[in-house]
Amino acid sequence: MENKNIRTMEFIGEDDWNNNVYKCLENGKLYKSEELKNPEVYTCGNEFEGEMGFPVPKEWELNFINIPIQPTKEEKFNYMMLSRLKHDCDYYLGNGDHYAPQLWAGDEQKQIDEMKKLYNSFAYDKKPEWLTYDKILKYEELMVK
Repeated sequence: MENKNIRTMEFIGEDDWNNNVYKCLENGKLYKSEELKNPEVYTCGNEFEGEMGFPVPKEWELNFINIPIQPTKEEKFNYMMLSRLKHDCDYYLGNGDHYAPQLWAGDEQKQIDEMKKLYNSFAYDKKPEWLTYDKILKYEELMVK
């Protein structure tokens, strides 16, 4: 006998408030949660940017699919730090007028070394798409004399 209380929730993205948005494959409506793991799921007026309303019925058995792999806290920090260092380099090479004290590390080579260290801290499949090791080497070539 088929369980009519099973609902398959497909992850479809995050709204502007970083709430997770799901599409129920059984009824086609949208729902939201704040957490990806063991989430409490709420109605949202069937709008992607809609506010979270009432919890879904307790008798629903939820099955989540296509949930993205979340970075660990350390990985998230390292992504943010690497982004900060990259932006520092861009500023240094542009409006920063090659003024090293404006860099996070206060020194061109130390800045590049920290970027290499952070970049290499990521597993191959988790390396940032917005920065390559070759780009870091190009920063080094342009910044370190």
